[in-house]
Amino acid sequence: MARTGALVLLAWVFLLAVAETRFGAGGKSGASDRRLFTNFSFAAIVLGVGSLFPIARLAASATSESWGIGITRAVHLPWLALFCIAILGETFAAYWAHRISHGTPLLWRLHRVHHADQLVDLSTSFRNHPLELIITIPVSAAVVVILGTPQSVVMAMQTLLVAVTLWQHADIALPVRFDRTLAFVVVTPRLHRLHHNPARVIHDSNYGELLTLWDRLFGTFNPRDGRKRVGLDGQVALPDRLLQQIWSPIHAA
Repeated sequence: MARTGALVLLAWVFLLAVAETRFGAGGKSGASDRRLFTNFSFAAIVLGVGSLFPIARLAASATSESWGIGITRAVHLPWLALFCIAILGETFAAYWAHRISHGTPLLWRLHRVHHADQLVDLSTSFRNHPLELIITIPVSAAVVVILGTPQSVVMAMQTLLVAVTLWQHADIALPVRFDRTLAFVVVTPRLHRLHHNPARVIHDSNYGELLTLWDRLFGTFNPRDGRKRVGLDGQVALPDRLLQQIWSPIHAA
């Protein structure tokens, strides 16, 4: 099943890349080879270190099973119900981890590497500082243990969440009515693009990994229309310089 998930994600990346090329909303006039090198270098680093992510989730699932712990293990539920509960639990935890990374200066120094990109497209989804995994992996593993999520559910969930993250960063404009309809439930590329706005009052919103539910519930949902600027103003490191971005967390906030 792990191999199937990997193949599905590779096919999804290819489809999104083609869609950006053919139907990109904003073009790539500001793109550069150095920018793509930086983003995909982060991808290589994070994929190397981040391979611990699915392993940690599966290990957490195996631990909860062997110890007989976890909320959902106390009742017999169908697979789909377990999947929905896992999605709710994971996205709730991811929402707060993301929100805290914006509100805590030390964590923001790591997370701003993702926001430093001066364009938002498919490659941006790969641009994350590897030290952020110190936060995201334990949080995600803890959710799996607390819920007692089965391994098959974990694998399906992580495939879906990665696919959605890739789609949210893709520079693809959806038909307006369709976008607004989806936005009742799902964080669309338009909504996530607002999260990459340089203005803090705007980018401190739409934290959701998949669902708009948590942003709506906790007052951080931003439904604005129109394409806004992206990136960060007054950066401490050049956004297209890999080594500068890696070391940027030690600079002044």
